[in-house]
Amino acid sequence: MKRLLLILSLLWLAGCATLQELGGGNAAADTLMREAQLLAPRVGKGELSRVQVADRLDTLRQQQVGRNAVDDDVFRTYRRIAQQRDAGQIDSARAQKQMEDRLEMWQRRWPALQDKPANPAFTQFLLKLYSLPPLPR
Repeated sequence: MKRLLLILSLLWLAGCATLQELGGGNAAADTLMREAQLLAPRVGKGELSRVQVADRLDTLRQQQVGRNAVDDDVFRTYRRIAQQRDAGQIDSARAQKQMEDRLEMWQRRWPALQDKPANPAFTQFLLKLYSLPPLPR
């Protein structure tokens, strides 16, 4: 239970978000989930900051699927929120709201997006964490 709370704290979640395998054949997003679970206890111990974890997750996603406009945008938001959380400028509820708003924006844009990335793994990972529907394939 303590580990779950650390993970949720790391990812600025509250409420019904769960850390489970994503399923649906998105191995890169599942890899990001596992890495987040491994890093969360280190944040709780003060060994890593939220920004350091964000950067590690970004490096992993780029190794797994490369860069794409959707994930790049979602990551920029994620990292900015991590910086604000580390600096004590926003609380977890505000961080969660900001991240959810950005993810929901991409859900609205997705159907009309001309150049959809093949695998927006970072976005899919966060959508699952926030209990939001995945981007359709």
